[in-house]
Amino acid sequence: MMTKSSLSRTVCKNASANLLRLAGSGIVALLLPPFLVRMLPTETYSAWALLLQLTLYVGLLDFGIQTAVARFVAHADERHNPDERDGSVSTAAALLVVAAIVGFCLVALLAWQLPRIFTSMPAHLNKGARIALLLMGGSFALGLPFSVIHAMFIGLQRNEIPAAVVIANRLAMAALTVGVVFRHWGLASMGAAVALANVASYGGAYFAWRLWAPQVRIRISLVSTACAQKIGAYSLAMAAWFAGMLMVSGLDLAIVAKFDYAATAYYAVAATLTGFVTQTQNAIFASLLPASAVLSARGDAQKLGAVLVTSTRYGVIILLGMALPLMIAGKFILRIWVGAEYATHSNGILQVLVIANVVRLSALPYATLLLGTNQQRKVIMSPLAEGIANLGASVLGAYFLGAIGVAIGTLIGSFVGIGFHLFHNMPRTSEIAFSRSTLVKHGLLRPLACALPFVVMCFLSVNALGKSPAAILLLLSASIGGTGLLFWKYGLIESDRRRIGTFVHLSRSAARTSSTLKPANG
Repeated sequence: MMTKSSLSRTVCKNASANLLRLAGSGIVALLLPPFLVRMLPTETYSAWALLLQLTLYVGLLDFGIQTAVARFVAHADERHNPDERDGSVSTAAALLVVAAIVGFCLVALLAWQLPRIFTSMPAHLNKGARIALLLMGGSFALGLPFSVIHAMFIGLQRNEIPAAVVIANRLAMAALTVGVVFRHWGLASMGAAVALANVASYGGAYFAWRLWAPQVRIRISLVSTACAQKIGAYSLAMAAWFAGMLMVSGLDLAIVAKFDYAATAYYAVAATLTGFVTQTQNAIFASLLPASAVLSARGDAQKLGAVLVTSTRYGVIILLGMALPLMIAGKFILRIWVGAEYATHSNGILQVLVIANVVRLSALPYATLLLGTNQQRKVIMSPLAEGIANLGASVLGAYFLGAIGVAIGTLIGSFVGIGFHLFHNMPRTSEIAFSRSTLVKHGLLRPLACALPFVVMCFLSVNALGKSPAAILLLLSASIGGTGLLFWKYGLIESDRRRIGTFVHLSRSAARTSSTLKPANG
């Protein structure tokens, strides 16, 4: 059984592995678009971005089974029950084989109807887009059963292994795509490059299982009705969450392409940057899921409540650290990243999407703990309400305002989602012992209050842009210094400051020891 300190170390290790995976994937995600937008016509890049989002729909056929596997493996491992663990993994793999078959069929149907759904897509792109969709969507469907291996390693709290596989996949995908674009081989070959990288990564996942987790048996003989019912009960509620996710972020680019195809590329660029914020936050807090499953197995509701308040506070601080630069300097960042034309058209969309994601992701630690404690069935109203509000507002916004209206719809949905969490969900989740007022005060308002001076002063700096550069520099310096001081004095609590102080002291001691030993070794 893990002690409190070993559990904390494991969470930090897994969060670090997740961040490493994000760094590898993020570098690719950030470096590939500047190349593609300069090498491809805007209408072709729009089609490519749309195809990438459409193929990701296949992953939604997972219906939360990966999350269920991670949770049940961690739970069974804590209880030293390998039969329960192996039965869950084997049954999940069998269920995902069925999902893969359904995925193949849906991808084929979507490819067939693609020109009829997106009538504004240029006709000369239709053939290549259809082939690319079949290849990419088919490869993602094939990967559904292999995703069980990633989930198994997460449940075993070995996040570094799936992280390595994902990084290799992203690098291979980027290299192959760049090679195809350089040779001007078209959308179909770009789709083939993605499919080839995906298939190679599935082989990597298989060999990782055989090498580092051979004790976990994945066999047809271990598939059972009892495990299927257990996974189904867990995933039934998750299906509502996934439906909400689809309406929140899975349909936005498709809606833009339907109502305002000319702005699809610009929306895709803004969504890529805000997606990086979302992925960073997900990578950090995904490690809470197996840890909360362990605490749930122990019945430690008080500890779960303390973890919720602390992780929410840290989460909001991290969100603000990523969001504020995008809010204040978004146009400058976009200009350097993808050029002046994209910066002009994408900046307004980016700012609205950033605010929307800060609002909705502030509840991510709570949502993750719900999954870890198997309480998601109690709160299925929240993702559905957010998704329906988001979808309805986005469609109306796209009809009347174009692409920016879709971003506004996402913002409206985010406030609906956080409101449901606070007033509907939290009173119903008894396995996590916490006070809502404490969570709002110390988890949400404390870090948000610290950021207000920075926001005010930075906007004053933008308004002073045509006046004095010295005044702008002074305002920015004061805002950064003042906000940093507020975060240290008020955003962090005393135990946080002690922990940071101890870390700095140990780092300095290690540096002094290293410098003392170097001459002797020399």
